[in-house]
Amino acid sequence: MSKAPAKSKHDIAVKMTGIGKAFGPTKVLDDVNLEVHAGEIHALLGGNGAGKSTILKILRGVHRPDAGTLEVLGKALTEHTPEESTQAGIAMIFQEMSLVPTLTVAQNIFLANEVKTGSGLIDDTAAADRATELFKSLDVDVDPTAEAGSLGAGQRQLTEIVKAIAKKARVLILDEPSTALSAHDVEKLFTFLKKLKGEGVAIIYVSHRMDEIMKIADRATILRDGRHVITAPLSELTLDSIIEHIVGKQSRGLSGILREDTRRDNVLLELKNVSGLHKPQGLNLTVHAGEVLGIAGFFQLV
Repeated sequence: MSKAPAKSKHDIAVKMTGIGKAFGPTKVLDDVNLEVHAGEIHALLGGNGAGKSTILKILRGVHRPDAGTLEVLGKALTEHTPEESTQAGIAMIFQEMSLVPTLTVAQNIFLANEVKTGSGLIDDTAAADRATELFKSLDVDVDPTAEAGSLGAGQRQLTEIVKAIAKKARVLILDEPSTALSAHDVEKLFTFLKKLKGEGVAIIYVSHRMDEIMKIADRATILRDGRHVITAPLSELTLDSIIEHIVGKQSRGLSGILREDTRRDNVLLELKNVSGLHKPQGLNLTVHAGEVLGIAGFFQLV
């Protein structure tokens, strides 16, 4: 992976400094800093309860911080409302997509931001034309006149992103965007995000899939127990170091696990030279009574 180019202070899209947040007696964020550059894909990582969702909801105006300051494209955010966040150019796409299934793709893209004629009437034809231009500019093939409910998961995800771009979003937050996507759709999504990155959009990418992070992100910020642990280019991080920062201790793999001897005499399942249309190829497998057999392998996006 090539190292991301150095950024000047004028390229900072998001600057969150000293962010603190508590819900009742529980402090979920404690003096957290987050800085994201324009034209970069920035991974936000951490285990469950690390504070990722909370800091992003603060950025989106869903929650008000108890402490700290926020700047977006050099402008301070002080009201901490979704309206202020949207006006600042921030869009957040949640895991639960918000498209209205009975509306067309174009109608969803311009929902609450409708394209109108000179007389003030909604112009669905012009909206479809504009949506077509947006999809073509990003090399995405989605029919703007199709009902959103007829789209596959990948096309719905891309439509959500185009909807954000149509509102001139300059900071795009993606929360586990590939959860419902096929490997082919993930590749489409990555190509799409790289084009947005090239246009100067700042992208915050949240995912538990480390293979995706290593492939798509330029830098990463890791949170643990509501505190900032590290921000670094992906070129300076390994998978092992990322895991160590997330969990707070060095992984020993399986070296510390004691195992009991298992009698391997009664075979309950045996496969010999089993092959499928694509995979597996020549698989041999034997499972004995009283045995726990682990099957491992690498997940591939291609």
